[in-house]
Amino acid sequence: MVFDRYSPVMSVREILAELPNLTVAELAAVEAKLRELHRPSECDRPAWGQALLEVAGVAEDLPDDYAVNHDHYLHGAPKR
Repeated sequence: MVFDRYSPVMSVREILAELPNLTVAELAAVEAKLRELHRPSECDRPAWGQALLEVAGVAEDLPDDYAVNHDHYLHGAPKR
């Protein structure tokens, strides 16, 4: 694998091929970084209640009984 100043990026295939060459400490560092990157930040997403409030009341032109008969309108179940 050749790195120059114009192509410092490895493909996924290249990264996976290099993993067996890493030491235990290097693998632990990779794992820690992956966990850090994979964990969504609590600050980046709204709480459930806030998310629901953001969409509550925004649907238009729904039938008056939509809340009670949503299974009918979505899936064709008998109306209540």
